[in-house]
Amino acid sequence: MPIERTLCGRAVVAIVLSLAVPATLWAQPRTDVVTLPNGDRITGEVVRLDRGRLEFKTDDAGTLYLEWDKLATVVATRLVEVVTSDGRRFLGSLGSAAIRSITVVTSGGTVSLLMPEVTIIRAIGGSFWGQLDGSVDAGYNYTQSSGVAQLNVNSDTILQSPASRARLTASLTMTRDDDDEDDGRDDRGSLEASYLRYPWQEVFIRAAGRFETNESLGLTLRSQVGAAVGPRLVNSNRAQLTVGAGLAFNDERGVDVEPTQNIEALITFKNSFYTYDRPKTNFDISFDYYPSLSNRGRQRVQLDASVKREFFKDLFLSFNLYNSYDNRPPNPEANTNDIGFVLSIGWSY
Repeated sequence: MPIERTLCGRAVVAIVLSLAVPATLWAQPRTDVVTLPNGDRITGEVVRLDRGRLEFKTDDAGTLYLEWDKLATVVATRLVEVVTSDGRRFLGSLGSAAIRSITVVTSGGTVSLLMPEVTIIRAIGGSFWGQLDGSVDAGYNYTQSSGVAQLNVNSDTILQSPASRARLTASLTMTRDDDDEDDGRDDRGSLEASYLRYPWQEVFIRAAGRFETNESLGLTLRSQVGAAVGPRLVNSNRAQLTVGAGLAFNDERGVDVEPTQNIEALITFKNSFYTYDRPKTNFDISFDYYPSLSNRGRQRVQLDASVKREFFKDLFLSFNLYNSYDNRPPNPEANTNDIGFVLSIGWSY
């Protein structure tokens, strides 16, 4: 009996400790400090810096998004990873520093950096949900005179880390034409999962899998995998620019034609520009060129561009342009070009 009581007592103590320790950690005060140019200080917790904005959690004002170029200093007692515009990485806390600079206190000493050259800060041990970024938008328009209705939905989810990025994007455009003698449908859609990593300071490797359909181009389903490598030419708090080249393999199922398998070269260009002076504006453009290696003379181009302008916190208006070109679509009788413009409203998170 004494042994059983002892075991029971230890079990109770273990349970209490297991519940108490996380509660204690959860209740730890937020002790990071941001100093504004006028000398005001805000106490909270550094979550991350990305695309020129510092996400900063406070107890009283909730989560703040502070423009990086409008801050004087940042001090963080927690362990963070700091990435500069030239790809250098440092692990440590942020100590006191001069105006418009930060000091990274590492195990090997201190490193002083000018704030304009710091592009990414991420708290080590942050939650999975805290590493997610994304947006979703939808638009609909109908013209009675032409009898054409169009619905467009886009989704973009990104899992960020300093040296890599996993991304899932989806796009769907449904068009109905009342005057069409056939089924009145003209739909297109795509789903892409990609993983991008920077194994060296300014060089990326990107792998992606993509499924797409486009009735205008006579494409029932294209299943594709590919990879590209290239340099990151620009990485600042206002813009990012990458170019690369690689290979892609796909299986195409066209309307009333036999399936085909293709090997293509890939040339890719991606550019982002953003400003956080109200209203917040993002401009993104993606250009992929696919010259075929197995069907000489065939060329495909995929262009996607968007401008997003915030009109209320986390709500934005989006203007999207897409252009899909294929000089030899799976069905020779199909169109070679599909271009569209969409105005939508969305939410970012």
